[in-house]
Amino acid sequence: MRVLAVDTASPLPALALVETGAGAQGRATVRALPPNAAEALPAAVEALLSEGGAGLAVLDRIAVLSGPGSFTGLRAGAAFARGLARGLGVPLVAFGTFAAASEAAPGGDATFLLDAGRGDVHRARRRAGTLVEDATPLPRETALREAKGSVVVEIAVSGARLALALGHLAARESPEMGALTPIYGRRSAAEEKMERKDAKAGGGHP
Repeated sequence: MRVLAVDTASPLPALALVETGAGAQGRATVRALPPNAAEALPAAVEALLSEGGAGLAVLDRIAVLSGPGSFTGLRAGAAFARGLARGLGVPLVAFGTFAAASEAAPGGDATFLLDAGRGDVHRARRRAGTLVEDATPLPRETALREAKGSVVVEIAVSGARLALALGHLAARESPEMGALTPIYGRRSAAEEKMERKDAKAGGGHP
């Protein structure tokens, strides 16, 4: 099994080529991506495959992060991965950012945090091996206070390239995939501003 994993959405974007099965012995090649990596993807994939001694034709699966994460990064990664998988005629699978983070940091109870902007974080908590994500961002102070002695993993500073963990997940598991819908985690600042404006206007007219 050869999996190309695409992460353009996390704080440490990267590509990974993960090989499993007889003779592969878990070989993996990782290539860091620059911020705003959309334009660099085709050349970066070519360089990664060349470094790993493989070509597009040998890929069995394409994997991509589905979020939460960077708005632009999620859109770019999803579009690129979808187009590549369709062109090669191979399955496209997606895993959430926190699923990949949990794979990258195995162990006991942990609280995973991802910056959501405006002083908030996206949070997922792993308890007794089960990962549960919050539906909406919450203040960083609240997340830290509620960590309750668990290990706190800040995705932005963990040093982990989630593309590698994503590749291993995709090689091991194959979730059912329909349309790939990125999970942004929160609406844009413009949308939230408009919602507050509408709520204020509605509050003055019972």
